[in-house]
Amino acid sequence: MSRRLEHVFRAFLITIVFASSAPVKAAESTKAFHDALATAYGHYRESVFYAERGNAMSAAFELDGLMAAWANISTTFGTPPDAYSKDGQWLTTLRDIGRRIGTAQKSAAEGRAEDTLSALTPIRRILSDLRRRNGVVIFSDCIDTANAAFKKLFHFRRQPPDFSKPEQVKDLGGRLKSVITSYQRCRDTAPPKIAADAQFQRLMKDSLFYLDRIWLAIEEKNQLNVVNILRRVVSSDKILWLRFG
Repeated sequence: MSRRLEHVFRAFLITIVFASSAPVKAAESTKAFHDALATAYGHYRESVFYAERGNAMSAAFELDGLMAAWANISTTFGTPPDAYSKDGQWLTTLRDIGRRIGTAQKSAAEGRAEDTLSALTPIRRILSDLRRRNGVVIFSDCIDTANAAFKKLFHFRRQPPDFSKPEQVKDLGGRLKSVITSYQRCRDTAPPKIAADAQFQRLMKDSLFYLDRIWLAIEEKNQLNVVNILRRVVSSDKILWLRFG
């Protein structure tokens, strides 16, 4: 092979290597961020859980873990990972979340569980908005969709449908279908580790079973059964986010 051809061949190989390795590195940077976010979000969910129940002391303990995890994210991902590289609000979002965590820490340390919850609650939406505006979807978004759908259905827990009014029956059916579809999607798209988890499998099986029973309650025009089923499923809906969101 001539020297000129050898240089051309080497240049060709280098081009192939960079072309094939760049997407891998980009994917790895996004995965690393999502892995770090999963760690932080676990502490976040626990913090919210305790704050909702008025347990500021336990919330404070989880908030220490959350702050440490978020500090790691802020330091490691000052430059956004590939999937978020065009996000002009990246640093503003990270700092906003860090500030909210700090406010929650202070409130929890002072025993103010309600104020702790107020500081923490928007973070879930902020993270969801971050992913949405960058076209990123993770399993947590599936859980958010399922929870949001169930929240709309739970309206009928306190205001049972009037079965003499077709529009209310239609509304109930539409909301029920949305919840069932969302739950099925989460069941079918769960990451392998979650899909294999016995608690996740039980939550999915039981929730879908009881949600499906609402169709029978509608057919029988039984308000009490609608209410009782919703009361039963609401705890599972909360646990779904707490453990797997």
